[in-house]
Amino acid sequence: MADNLSNLKKYLDLLFRSIRKTPQEQMDVLEDVSRRGFLTQILDITVFALIAKNCCSLSTNYSQFLPDLGDPDRSNLSPQDATFLGQQIINGIRNQRNMLLDYDLIAYLNSIGSDLASYSSIIREQNFTFYALEGKDINAFALPGGYICIYNGLVYTTQSEAELAGVISHEIGHVVQHHIFRNISIYNRNQWLALAGLITGALLAPINPGAAVIAANSGQGIAIQNILAFSRDFEREADRVGQVIMYNAGFDARAMPSFFAKLENLNKFNNNDALAFLQTHPVTLERLSAAQLRANQLPVKIRPDSKSFLLMREKCRVRNLGDNKAIIYYHQTLKNKRYADINVLYYGFAFANLLHGSCTNTLLYLNKIHDTKILYHPAYYALKAASFGNLGKYKEANQTFEAGLSLFPSYKGLWVGKVDLAINTKNFKIADSFLTKLSNQYPLDTDVWSKIALIHSDTNLNNPQKYFYALGNQQYILGNYKAALLSYQRALKNAPKSNDGMLNDIISSKIIDIQQFSKSTQIN
Repeated sequence: MADNLSNLKKYLDLLFRSIRKTPQEQMDVLEDVSRRGFLTQILDITVFALIAKNCCSLSTNYSQFLPDLGDPDRSNLSPQDATFLGQQIINGIRNQRNMLLDYDLIAYLNSIGSDLASYSSIIREQNFTFYALEGKDINAFALPGGYICIYNGLVYTTQSEAELAGVISHEIGHVVQHHIFRNISIYNRNQWLALAGLITGALLAPINPGAAVIAANSGQGIAIQNILAFSRDFEREADRVGQVIMYNAGFDARAMPSFFAKLENLNKFNNNDALAFLQTHPVTLERLSAAQLRANQLPVKIRPDSKSFLLMREKCRVRNLGDNKAIIYYHQTLKNKRYADINVLYYGFAFANLLHGSCTNTLLYLNKIHDTKILYHPAYYALKAASFGNLGKYKEANQTFEAGLSLFPSYKGLWVGKVDLAINTKNFKIADSFLTKLSNQYPLDTDVWSKIALIHSDTNLNNPQKYFYALGNQQYILGNYKAALLSYQRALKNAPKSNDGMLNDIISSKIIDIQQFSKSTQIN
């Protein structure tokens, strides 16, 4: 008894003094005390509350349990620099046609991603943008500038919204802790364009990012691999920050380590030697144990999966399986009655039939849905309108788009569908009028300018000035300033004599902006 009291006093002293220790030392003390089991229930509550306050704070003040990064980590990279570099990598991914243009999935990822990011300590100084990537890869990655990419295969693999939130929060954690800054701060701006291309190729490599560039140039390849492969310390930091973020957003923190453990087990039976996520985010027993220990100090949170998550996971399932296998899957699932939500199943079945070209069946299964949360979901309107359009029922398609837009006026999947319907039916003036309004609402949306360029091309309305102006805006937003400058110059050359001059002034100011920016940044 005396020995126990003596040991208890010793460890309590260590616990209270650990406030002034490093975060890892604090966690080591916590693990040691927990393992030895000296604490009574009352002392458990008191001491663990103290540690939770300093090691696993439920606020978004990460400075209490994470190392101070200090100015040197970002001395060579401003937020504008990070945005520029991240944008170049995103452009490279887009140019290689790896972006998944599923506006429903993109809207969902940006919705849940923005919600999670709002609980981070960096939200006031960092914008986050979330992209969906094609492919079965179980992977996600964060880029400079707050750009986060998530593969179709990852969404499909998650069994709950909390698991997906855990991965997204982990990626947000990398941005919050400036891990990319810290890995590329040794490079200067003149090297970034070359780096961006190499990083893009490495990130899109199906297995072992960096292997392809290593084969071409060992020096550059190793450098890129060092940029992409975060250290164990970085991964631990992203886990800690991510768990706080997801917990504050209402998700159970246990979902993160449990999903990572699931991937580790899945990796043992993977024919490709290693899952893509595990290549860039190596999961160790120490990481899993630490993440599980932190989660155990927090009360369990039960948050039902949103309909948006369930619907998007079905769309990702169909793409992962392919439309033929997906249709067989849904037939068998309905026959065996092995489903949690039949209305969600009907939606997935409808989407599979749309990709298969059976739009009559798409409408058949959509009409079987009776869940009002799905019937009044924008993804439901978009799928139903697309089915009508593919069947040549343009009036019904337009009415469905209008009904959806009346409830969700800013939903991109609906207004893009409405514009495409107008273009497909040769109603270019209607499309132009609608797009003009959209360009005022969403001046930085590249898809708006892409559609404007399309309807003003020589095969449609044939307005060269507006065509090149729209192309210029699209390239300018993407950060392709040299291409934007060329398009703006062509727009000026093609100005009609009847032009009132206002558009010419706008284009001229854009040209001046690019020229001044190029001089100040030494980018051509």
